[in-house]
Amino acid sequence: MNSTALVLASRWASAANRRREGLRAAHTQDAAALTDLLHTYMRLKSSRGGRISDLTLAHYAESVRRFLTFTGPPEAPTQALNQLSNEVFELWLLHLQTEGLSAASVKRHLYGVRNLMKALVWARVLDHDPSAGVRPPGDTTPAHARKRAIETGAYAALLQLPDALHPSSPTRATRDRLLLLLGGSVGLRAAEIVGLNLGDADLTTASLHVRGKGGKERRIPLTAGVKAAVQAWLLCRVSVATTTAPDAPLLVSLTPRNLGGRLTTKGGRDIAASYYKALGLPTDMWGLHTLRRTAGTHLYRATRDLHVVADVLGHASVNTSAIYAKMDTEVRREAMEAMEALREKPKS
Repeated sequence: MNSTALVLASRWASAANRRREGLRAAHTQDAAALTDLLHTYMRLKSSRGGRISDLTLAHYAESVRRFLTFTGPPEAPTQALNQLSNEVFELWLLHLQTEGLSAASVKRHLYGVRNLMKALVWARVLDHDPSAGVRPPGDTTPAHARKRAIETGAYAALLQLPDALHPSSPTRATRDRLLLLLGGSVGLRAAEIVGLNLGDADLTTASLHVRGKGGKERRIPLTAGVKAAVQAWLLCRVSVATTTAPDAPLLVSLTPRNLGGRLTTKGGRDIAASYYKALGLPTDMWGLHTLRRTAGTHLYRATRDLHVVADVLGHASVNTSAIYAKMDTEVRREAMEAMEALREKPKS
């Protein structure tokens, strides 16, 4: 059953059910029921609708859990959901900051809970969104300074680590190296990496079909190096996953519990983190998105063309890609050295 059918068959399908179940969930602060209401609302009413990613829904579920923990235990909450004010949300945001969360994380949590409030309005549990007008904290650090990429030499060393750390497990080493390449050389997002199917890799045309954010699709050419890594992995893959249907996962898990099954985003993050740690990267760079930033930065350095970067990475606008130009410290260094050379050039 697809997600649309699940929504229509849910307890939130009719207005009467929504209000009754919503009132009960809000009164008891039932995290599971409120999360279910939020997910249903997002699939039906958000601008992205059925295209909203499972990762976004999981993030919003985490935000709901955090907020309910803040408002108090279900049996004796300090703040009832039908009596919330702007100040409650402002205090919660301050609480999240004192816990050490970044401004970006606090902002994400606010958006998650704000969508819950909108869902409760939709269910006629609330007559207005009490979080409206509450603004997340600003981040004084520029985005390009917060989001770092791996330098060229370190990235080359990173790609050598799978073979170096797992000499007796070529299957693992080959899979892990391909994962690092798909992020760091092809520039795929975490969900795009684990969402790849066997049929998406076309070795005849040396291209990759990618289902991206918001349901958008793109085709990316494969370099000779990435194509060779795909071929090497396909030879190893048969030892752990016999299914070769076009819709079978390209990257698979090697853990006993999910051997041969699709690799999860968490699994991908854990794999990358193990190599980041071995390379000595700081923990704030351990996400899979570091690889995508690395690809964007290196691609801009090689081309100086934001349109190419936007096309490969699947950005709707070159404005989004502009951050990679700012992140590339080598570009700024070259510009300043050129300026210095110009100043020192003797006049004829």
